[in-house]
Amino acid sequence: MDKNRTSTVPIVPKQYRLPFFMLVSCFALWGLLNNMTDNLVPAFSKIFMINASESAGVQISFYGAYAVLAIFASILLEEFSYKAGVLIGLGFYMIGALCYIPAAIGQSFDIYLVAIFVLAGGLSILETTCNPFVLSMGSQETSVRRLNFAQAFNPIGSLTGIFLAKYFILAHLNDADMDTRKAMDPEQLNAIVSDELFWVCVPYVGLVAIAAVIWFFFCRYKSDDESVPTQENTQPLSSKLGRLGLCVAFILIPFLFQYYSTFEFSMVQQILIMMIGPIAFLLIMPDYRCQLMKLVKLPRYFCGVVAQFFYVGVQIAVWTWTIKYIMSVFPGMQEAAASNYYIFSIVLFIACRAITTALMKKFNPANMMSLFAIAGILCCLGTMYLPKEISVWTLVGISGCMSLMFPTIYGIALRGLGSEVKLGAAGLIMAILGGAVITPYMGSFIDNTTVKNQVAYFESIDRPLIAQAEAADSRKSVSGAMLALYKMSEANPAGGEEQAKAAAKFQKNLDTFLSLHTLDGEAFDQAAKSLPGCSGLKPEELAAFKANLDRLPAPAGREQQIQQFSLIPALTTLSGNQAEVLGNLISDPLDMKQFQTAQENFVEKAVRSSFFIPIICFAVVLIYGFFFRNTHLKKEEDAPAQA
Repeated sequence: MDKNRTSTVPIVPKQYRLPFFMLVSCFALWGLLNNMTDNLVPAFSKIFMINASESAGVQISFYGAYAVLAIFASILLEEFSYKAGVLIGLGFYMIGALCYIPAAIGQSFDIYLVAIFVLAGGLSILETTCNPFVLSMGSQETSVRRLNFAQAFNPIGSLTGIFLAKYFILAHLNDADMDTRKAMDPEQLNAIVSDELFWVCVPYVGLVAIAAVIWFFFCRYKSDDESVPTQENTQPLSSKLGRLGLCVAFILIPFLFQYYSTFEFSMVQQILIMMIGPIAFLLIMPDYRCQLMKLVKLPRYFCGVVAQFFYVGVQIAVWTWTIKYIMSVFPGMQEAAASNYYIFSIVLFIACRAITTALMKKFNPANMMSLFAIAGILCCLGTMYLPKEISVWTLVGISGCMSLMFPTIYGIALRGLGSEVKLGAAGLIMAILGGAVITPYMGSFIDNTTVKNQVAYFESIDRPLIAQAEAADSRKSVSGAMLALYKMSEANPAGGEEQAKAAAKFQKNLDTFLSLHTLDGEAFDQAAKSLPGCSGLKPEELAAFKANLDRLPAPAGREQQIQQFSLIPALTTLSGNQAEVLGNLISDPLDMKQFQTAQENFVEKAVRSSFFIPIICFAVVLIYGFFFRNTHLKKEEDAPAQA
């Protein structure tokens, strides 16, 4: 390719600029909604008083919709057009957002999950449509630059979503915790929940107005106008609708299976099961099966999907754990202060994407991506091993390294696919599933490493059984938190109303715990479930709790009572005579201050060491960029199919 010619070809030809501008608004819209929806997990946990596994339903609905409806979107594009994809994607979003209203009125978490699924389905259709639509608006020589330019507006939307969530949703959450809410009378609780859900609805419903403007623009835009690429589909309308209907039927089958199944599935398992239906549809339809086989056999595309999976995984994982990392290296820092580093990361991401888009006028995009992947690996190493004052900035630097990767991988993978470009776009959007896989894996690694460090610490002072107990407590930590609150109030008896409430709350729970020795059957189960961290105990865990509690000796004093209470989670997991031995050991209480200091070090080490996972992800992107670095130089015979 002639570099001088490339530098003179406009990124967006004049005749495409108006529809391109409207498409760019969609890029900002889904970035905004992605980041705003992340905040619904902690918000719904508090509002609906549900545990972590139940609140994870938000992520299942969100990522499940992305994974499932990407294929539906590709069928929609194949049967109709890019314009139809934009209209239906925006329509899904508006319907999903408006469903927040009945969900708020009925205070129904289940309706919210349906609304989130429909909303995220609309975003999936939009992403599957808009990315190849942008690629088709002009010369292939500038397609990667054009997509990078459009994608530059996505993090701007993300940053806007952070502020909307902070000031509309999180700022209006009542300070009352779960125990306080449970003790409220129904009318008082209903008033609080109604107000909180109203503010959850405000930003989502408000954005419907923006979506409606874009929808009406594309609805009125003449599809046969030469300023927008078009392609005729000669099949009758009934045939097109029939194929779409069959695709929807295949999508629904896995949902029905999970709804009526008695098995419990993890979030990733549920999403993978959802994907079975649309993939099965592709395989039974001869023309789509043929396209799918061609794509699988094309290394540039198949490897691009893999690279995109790891890239999206590293992006969501790093941004998810940024605040936790900052708080772990600076113990005592509040979440609001730590979130400033997250905002710095997004701003750097935006700036670097703008800079790299301009540099692609002169440099090979794949080579630039490989160089940034190397820089990302170096930043991860700095985050793992450099002093904390420097490591927090290498963590921020990771976001700059990620800035050009998504659109560059996308453009390289789809270049020259011809008629398979629409189905190919769906595969790259489904790769967003990487965020649902790698992020929880990184979190699990942090938790498990923390527990291992705790066990090693206790073994070093010859307390192996207490090591198991405290390790178990780290996973449910409510008991430990209550213990810390009580000790704080004891140390500062004049510490004010909040400390007095903390002491009273602890005393109430401690009295309940001590009364368990006198209870049996259903009375024991109810009392045990009222304790911190025990509301979700299963029958077999309650039985183990009862058996182990009976083995403990009667506490001789206040310290032993408190120490036994702090080990509640362990009493649901230990077996045999371990609990009895444990009871004898706790007569010599732990140095809690020493343990707290050690615990802070455990968490910091675990979070730092978890960044080997982003290193692996960056390495995959580096390899992809290296092996397909000459793709943009080759003159492809087939241009992307246009609609």
